[in-house]
Amino acid sequence: MPLVTCVIPSFNYARYLRIAVDSALAQTHRPMEVIVVDDGSTDESGDILQSYGDRIRAFRQENRGVSVARNRGISEARGDFVGFLDADDRWHPAKIERQLALMADPEVGLVHCWVREVDVDGNAVREVRGGTAGWLLERHALIESTVLGGGSGALVRRACFDELGAFDPVLSTSADWDMWRRIMTKYKVDLVREPLIDYRSHPSAMHRNIALFEHDMMHAFDSMFADPAAAAARAHKARSYATLYAILAGDYYLSGKRRLAARYAVKSVALDPRFLPERLLRKLRSGLKARRTGRRPEPVAPTL
Repeated sequence: MPLVTCVIPSFNYARYLRIAVDSALAQTHRPMEVIVVDDGSTDESGDILQSYGDRIRAFRQENRGVSVARNRGISEARGDFVGFLDADDRWHPAKIERQLALMADPEVGLVHCWVREVDVDGNAVREVRGGTAGWLLERHALIESTVLGGGSGALVRRACFDELGAFDPVLSTSADWDMWRRIMTKYKVDLVREPLIDYRSHPSAMHRNIALFEHDMMHAFDSMFADPAAAAARAHKARSYATLYAILAGDYYLSGKRRLAARYAVKSVALDPRFLPERLLRKLRSGLKARRTGRRPEPVAPTL
């Protein structure tokens, strides 16, 4: 049986950390290796990790962000496959077993799953069913809902990181979107059509930071369209930016920053006239409903 490594990056999530670690240790697939990277926490995280003894491998570093923490986990991982679990989320017991079955296809580099969204206390809010499978680069470039679960839903073939590199340390909220995009240039994506993670919605989630999302996605887009391996996405460049600008217009509008919203709405329509004001308004209403939960269903899910 292949060794699977679970990498848990954590920063000041002592409240949820034990739930995340226990869910990784309770996986029906064996063998499992659990690595926790404490990214400079100042709460009780260290004591919690110490209580697990040799059941986990814990590493502590200065606070350098989620991408650097994940990359430390990858560098320490001994598994043939790597799954990422945010410290405020939880895996269902059969997650790795179900996903690993789809890795029998050597063309598949990433397997994701449906999601159960929960509130701060772990109460179910909704199920997120969507995503897709196959060769997804062009759809991903158009910011369609391709990979669900953010950083907690994906199981990745270790060879992907050896071949394509690790997470971009410049990115945070869109680091996984960028990493999945790079994987899609070489590998297929598959999907377990079953909710296998609890994805926690709470006000401190970094995905509520629109300016950070804007910075990250602009950087990720620049990287994508400069990447020769992503040549298939270039035919959709104008539409991709139009979609991104429309998302930013909606997010800024809903946050009360109407001037920024108008600026991005104009840029979106200039690139793709299909984003007419009536359509933008419909998408804004849809985005408002999605934002009531306080967290996107994935790092860069369309909210317009």
